Amino acid sequence: MKEHSKSNEYSLRVSDFASLCNTTRDTLRYYYEKDLLVPWKNPKNGYHYYSSAQISSYFFISTMRQAGCSIQEIVDIVHGLGRKDIEALANQKIVEMQREAFLIQQKISSLKLGMWMLQKYDSHKPNVPFLDVIEPMSVCATPVSNPKEAYHTGDIAKDVSIHLKKTFAEDALPMFPSGGTIAYEDLVAGNYVYNRVITLSLLPADHVGTFPLPSCRAVLCYTHQNSSNIEKIYEKMLAYIKKSRLKACSDLYSISLINLYDKEKNHTYFKYLFLCVE
Repeated sequence: MKEHSKSNEYSLRVSDFASLCNTTRDTLRYYYEKDLLVPWKNPKNGYHYYSSAQISSYFFISTMRQAGCSIQEIVDIVHGLGRKDIEALANQKIVEMQREAFLIQQKISSLKLGMWMLQKYDSHKPNVPFLDVIEPMSVCATPVSNPKEAYHTGDIAKDVSIHLKKTFAEDALPMFPSGGTIAYEDLVAGNYVYNRVITLSLLPADHVGTFPLPSCRAVLCYTHQNSSNIEKIYEKMLAYIKKSRLKACSDLYSISLINLYDKEKNHTYFKYLFLCVE
């Protein structure tokens, strides 16, 4: 191409091209050094100029970068990958981004559920059971290895660790909101031991790693550190079920929502307790 033709096509100064692409001169210099987006150098004054046609090239590079492609992968595309290779790489990145979107959706779901539980806290008196319709939830559960000795959270620390590793390994659920369950039979017998470590989610159950709750009707109760003896709350919930002529169809779920410290370093926790009923 003749120099006067190039000067006509490559008419955008670096600052103008950077402004059009909403980028920086440093980014353009980096792409130039990597032989990705090469401007024309005017032999008369040594200045670099870009063509308006290169704007689409810049946004192609930017899109591929946002899709997770390395600079070398983009260099390979620009300098000779075939159409099929480009399609394969693009499809790979699409799958990776879909996976990232799924994990983000899990985190959003986790926070929404936890905040929904906390927001409902002020709607009811603490330590007073009530009947309500809860959100459809799925449950990820890990059995407690020694339920006969699982009276406190400290007794199931190893099981919590196993549950945490499982959720990380399978990308099952974020570990919030989580807690433990007490088998209904043990609850009735006054044997308050944990039988499972669980995590709840608003995402649909996959029936492999997660399962739906048996009912959206539930007897619930909120409690916190300054509450009366937790055993009395369990008894109140059972009495409410009996008085209301309801039938329990799940274990007791004890969800630890949040642990807080005030200015005096006093510890306060909030718990969300419920049993599904028919």
